[in-house]
Amino acid sequence: MDHRAIRIRPRYTRRLTDPGVELKEANCSHVQLDWEIPIGQAALVCVDVWDRDLHTDMRREDDRVTRERIVPVLAACRRAGVLVIHAPAWPTAEREANWVGLVDHTQAAPPWPDSPAWPPQDFRARVGPYARYARPREPRAAECDQVANPPGFHPLVRPVGDEPVIGVGEELHRLCARRGVLHLVYVGFHTPGCMTGRTYGLPAMHRYGYTCILLRDCTNGMETHETWPDRTSMRGCIAFLEQTGIYTLTSEQFIDGLPQPPAS
Repeated sequence: MDHRAIRIRPRYTRRLTDPGVELKEANCSHVQLDWEIPIGQAALVCVDVWDRDLHTDMRREDDRVTRERIVPVLAACRRAGVLVIHAPAWPTAEREANWVGLVDHTQAAPPWPDSPAWPPQDFRARVGPYARYARPREPRAAECDQVANPPGFHPLVRPVGDEPVIGVGEELHRLCARRGVLHLVYVGFHTPGCMTGRTYGLPAMHRYGYTCILLRDCTNGMETHETWPDRTSMRGCIAFLEQTGIYTLTSEQFIDGLPQPPAS
């Protein structure tokens, strides 16, 4: 049995204050905990670390973060023997030889047996009498269709050896159950999108009951003309996660907490 441990100080944001301190948001501050995680109970999850994206400025920043931050984390995890899991989304996952194939991703999760069939299907599709509520189709939608033309892995973050590849959250959950994983450390893109919205993202896996930790310098935001200068979208999303059950670290803090490689 491997008795080595990962020693880290994960950060979160308190929503309450100490007795005697005024209960207002300006007094809600960061807290760091002291943890030792058995190395066999941890995994690094690489979310949507692709070889391309739609926006030129986003792609440049993604590539910089990948090369300068994610690659060193990945290398350190491989040296230490931390399980590395790749989560590139569909249909990229199913094209990879290491895809674990634990669930049929084409089958939606069944609803509650007595759940009402509502809203109507025409409303869901925004057709017929509800077409006026549809969001206008982007004129470059076909050109930018990432399902018809799916991205691949970033060349520096491809699976190595038998590193598993998953496509949906239930697949990640079943893989973790098989491997005894309880703590998930996340890197990848993008914090306000796939990191929070995918079925294998931080909030979804937190709801399963896992410890979820974001390496906050190993991601990027989905910015707009208003938020881009200060990366407000990314920073706001990290603040949201830290207040809702998710923890964060920097890449350096995580690497420093990894144990020495196992004795050969």
